[in-house]
Amino acid sequence: MHDAGLLPYQLRGNRVTPLDADEVVHSANRFCAMFRINRRTLGSMAGFIEQLATYHICVDLIEDEQWWWGTDAVCDPSKFKIVLPEGLYRRACAGERDAVSTLFHELGHLVLGHKALLHNEKSGRPTKEEDAEWQADLFSDHVLSRLGLQPICQLTLDFSEGQ
Repeated sequence: MHDAGLLPYQLRGNRVTPLDADEVVHSANRFCAMFRINRRTLGSMAGFIEQLATYHICVDLIEDEQWWWGTDAVCDPSKFKIVLPEGLYRRACAGERDAVSTLFHELGHLVLGHKALLHNEKSGRPTKEEDAEWQADLFSDHVLSRLGLQPICQLTLDFSEGQ
């Protein structure tokens, strides 16, 4: 049996410029401040999504019947474009946590400037801090907490005394 602590990290997405948790949270905080994201934002998600165009972020909607990708949504950071099925958009506008999380996950890819890095075996094994999906999940979880929603992933648990 393998010790989970000794297994190399398995990337879930592209290998990107490494960012630690503090850097991702800092970016999420700056994003939330720029867009004035708070608990009230959840009640006006359609307006929030429309506001993204002001910053040249394109959100394209695809009819659910036409959605063929094997994922919930797609982001192209090079074009500042997010593509969503209409059903996910409607659920996000209704404040459904999973749909809102997916939207902010994709926005995390944009805000964090994700682009795949070229690397070779000499660059060493990837770390979670180099995983675009880990970074975007952390970004989304932080924004969800600002919206008053329970994050999808558990960030950290602190069991120390005196807290």
